Amino acid sequence: MDDRESEKRNNTKRSLLESARDLVAERGSDRISIQEITKRADVATGTYYNYFETKRDIFVAVALHLRSQMQQDLEPVRNKIKDPAMRVTITLRYYFDQAFNHNEWREFISNTGLSEDITLHQPEDEALTDIEEGIKGGRFRVDDPSFTQSLILGMVKHVISQIESRNANASCVNYAIRSILQMLGLPELVSQALTQTPLPPIAATRRERKQTFNDTNLAPVTSISEYSSSLNSTN
Repeated sequence: MDDRESEKRNNTKRSLLESARDLVAERGSDRISIQEITKRADVATGTYYNYFETKRDIFVAVALHLRSQMQQDLEPVRNKIKDPAMRVTITLRYYFDQAFNHNEWREFISNTGLSEDITLHQPEDEALTDIEEGIKGGRFRVDDPSFTQSLILGMVKHVISQIESRNANASCVNYAIRSILQMLGLPELVSQALTQTPLPPIAATRRERKQTFNDTNLAPVTSISEYSSSLNSTN
């Protein structure tokens, strides 16, 4: 396949993704058909099956694309952070913040029924690299980086799911970040200090619609029992 043909395929796939993205935002996933997606993208219906087998497949592709956009938005900020602990902190806070505030992500995942299948989180290989660099630099104390990364991913997925179901608040997020930093071997006081670091300005994706999460009246969560109580109080 030459470069021109490859570019044409990429453009066609991009048009299909944009079409599905727009239609879901306008009408929801159940009220649109593959034929409507291809018509909006201005491609033949048969062409669709060169890229996707089912309607759900394109929804998954759109969600993964949205998540990839968030990663790209964060990358310039991550590249400027030399301290591995600060990099982990900012990365965690960014994805938790997106779970609260990225309206298109929340609506798309909800409208397409993908909440159980696709979670908003940092790429796993990138997270493992962050841990390994922290160990190499003497910042983290971890015996098994891969196992620790899988434990952290499980915690992140749980917190994200609680945010998306509106069962967690900003204090729960702070507690989760602090706990993860301590899991990486940082002292409690250092973890607390890092957790207070505000998220730096990050350029949002083109379609991002900002929504401010108000946490000014939330008390800090300091234990697992308070975390559980906080979840229960939101139900």
